[in-house]
Amino acid sequence: MKTGVLIGLGLLATVPAQAQVKSTDPQSVVKALQDAGYKAELSKDSDGDPIIRSGAQGYKYTIFFMSCDKGRNCGDLQFYAGWTDKLTPERANAWTQKHRFARVYSDDKGEAAIEYDLNFEDQPMTTALFRKNLELWDSLVGSFVDYINEPDETQKK
Repeated sequence: MKTGVLIGLGLLATVPAQAQVKSTDPQSVVKALQDAGYKAELSKDSDGDPIIRSGAQGYKYTIFFMSCDKGRNCGDLQFYAGWTDKLTPERANAWTQKHRFARVYSDDKGEAAIEYDLNFEDQPMTTALFRKNLELWDSLVGSFVDYINEPDETQKK
């Protein structure tokens, strides 16, 4: 019986640990982005919190590390992209009603912006799940760019 338990434990030891992405480890986010084929430039914002600059669908975006404690131990990530294209609040609402995971808005200059949050709650996320979230973000950016490039039908009336 002891031999069977020892063999079983030995088998468990050979199972490779899944790679993980952690909001508390900005370098793990950089690596996951790069492994997925994205560029990733790690720096800090004016508060000392980590940020990553990257791109999707040919457009630049920033990943903000949120809920940080003096630039460390961040709890969440927020993906953000903005354009100089104008977006009315009505059109922003219309897009957001049809897209569950992202929110869009017009900033104080009336320019288009999109945000997408990843809640880690200080827990690791598998690289595979992080990559699925990247694919969703990429798709949402593409959809939003198409939308802001469409003519505003409300302006024709």
